Amino acid sequence: ASVNTPTKTQGVGKGRAADLRFIESVGRTIAQYSTRSKIVIEKSTVPIKTAEAIARVLTANETSGGTIGKKFWILSNPEFLAEGTAMRDLDAPDRVLIGGQVDDAVQVLVDIYANW
Repeated sequence: ASVNTPTKTQGVGKGRAADLRFIESVGRTIAQYSTRSKIVIEKSTVPIKTAEAIARVLTANETSGGTIGKKFWILSNPEFLAEGTAMRDLDAPDRVLIGGQVDDAVQVLVDIYANW
């Protein structure tokens, strides 16, 4: 999931904190339309613990639509993009960071990058 994460314009954290409503919306959509278990990769530049927020949204919505009992594994794979070189940085990153709680899910993404 890679979505816009603007700075909050109102409420707690106004002008400082990331507005996570788009990432939460993606979580609800994934839960609603998934018919089986999924690995969900958050790729946006988001604050620490955003994966936990996505997990809460997915868990709360996992029975709405789709198949009851599906599981979601959330991985963090932040982007490291510099202004002016973003496309090159996406194509040939100088570093790749992958975080997750389930080794098998992490290995799936490691294997994807190994073949990039």
